[in-house]
Amino acid sequence: MKKRGVSTVIAIGTLIVGLLIGAGVIYGAAPALGLGGTTTTTAAGRTSTFTTSVGGGTTTTTVAGGTVTLTTSVGGGGGLCNGQTVTIGALNDLSGQLSSQGAGDLASENLAITDVNAYTQSAGCNLTFKLNAVDYKLDNPTALAQLQAMAAAGIQIVIGPLNSGTAAAILGYANSNHIVLLSPSSTSPALAIPNDYLFRTVVVNRDDTYGNGLANATKTFLQKDSISVVIKGPYKYDINTTDFSAILAQINSDYQTLSGQVGAANVAIFVVSFEEQGTMLIQANNNPTYKPLLSTSLPWFGTDGIAQNTKLTNKTTSGPLMAQVKFPSTLFNVINNSKTNAFFTRIKGTPAYAAISSNVFYSLEGYNDVWIAALSILSAGKNDGTAIHNVLPTVAGNFFGLTGWEGLQASGDRIPGSYQIWKVVAIPGGTYSWALAGTWSYDTDTVTWINAP
Repeated sequence: MKKRGVSTVIAIGTLIVGLLIGAGVIYGAAPALGLGGTTTTTAAGRTSTFTTSVGGGTTTTTVAGGTVTLTTSVGGGGGLCNGQTVTIGALNDLSGQLSSQGAGDLASENLAITDVNAYTQSAGCNLTFKLNAVDYKLDNPTALAQLQAMAAAGIQIVIGPLNSGTAAAILGYANSNHIVLLSPSSTSPALAIPNDYLFRTVVVNRDDTYGNGLANATKTFLQKDSISVVIKGPYKYDINTTDFSAILAQINSDYQTLSGQVGAANVAIFVVSFEEQGTMLIQANNNPTYKPLLSTSLPWFGTDGIAQNTKLTNKTTSGPLMAQVKFPSTLFNVINNSKTNAFFTRIKGTPAYAAISSNVFYSLEGYNDVWIAALSILSAGKNDGTAIHNVLPTVAGNFFGLTGWEGLQASGDRIPGSYQIWKVVAIPGGTYSWALAGTWSYDTDTVTWINAP
């Protein structure tokens, strides 16, 4: 289960749509917590029912055309249920280019800690979980120092970091010290490493692990589809830059060249970025030389780094420009899940609801990850990183959360499913919003458009 990192590369060439992306034991608890009872999901016209019960048991169901057996067990927490307090760490970005997601993740994590503690008490386990959440500011040295401090305090599992660049930077320390990292949004293919301590539930590119990994993977897949594909770039920019003039000059030059060769209708711009994408568009719009890039025949294409980010749809800044280029972007599919619906009904109107709505999928995944972390500690029977690491894949493989089934591959990454494609649209009244444009199926490698860009 690995999350995305920080990078941005723009690939320009003949358009071939290539959508890629790469969620512990399901424990029965009070239905009021959304963990026990029956969960109904609807996806691709099919309805599936997952039933869990306190006390364990086995449930067989169908997911994405295959049969999956989910075994539920309360466990008992070994020697932990004697009044102990166990702290789970969290590395969130609250002030950098992923701050809107970080705020939503933190809100979800706090809700999950409350629900986990209610669950342990209802199961007769006298154990309290606490959350030690910090702001790593999307800065690798800061994250490493914070992880070291957490390890010194006895923390054995940490939710995060949010991006692949930071995950790569701190993974060596986590591996050496047996600290489990559970990232809700790292998606770089470069971090699909078996037996490491990073689990992940979830081409202009930022020059980091995230951007470079997705940029290179996209080039490979596009060139597999057709030998006629011409790709310029990737063009890399420093993750701390605020001036995109040099990148825009490169994009503009190659865009004009390719348009002359194959026609503008066959040239696309693909970007791997975070919230800085808004700044790039604003700077393009402010320069007459680059302004035509905002009126390309094809839309600009993006990834999970920007999908559903509400900062980018702000009506007074980048919102109009995002709607102009549409920016269809992929995101792991949140299926029609009765647990998710009940969760949003419970928190609607609260500050947490507003924060989570800014980046829905990854914030929901942050909620799931706290549960997976807590249940893994309970299953291990002790707060020990090695023991948690050993049981977490089984726990995740039997956990059905707010974003669906959390089964993992051998690499520690969530088993692929379908992906949503979101685009930015103008709303009557002068506002802008992300709207569902279509879906991509991992099983069939096909796109189904609902509202094509």
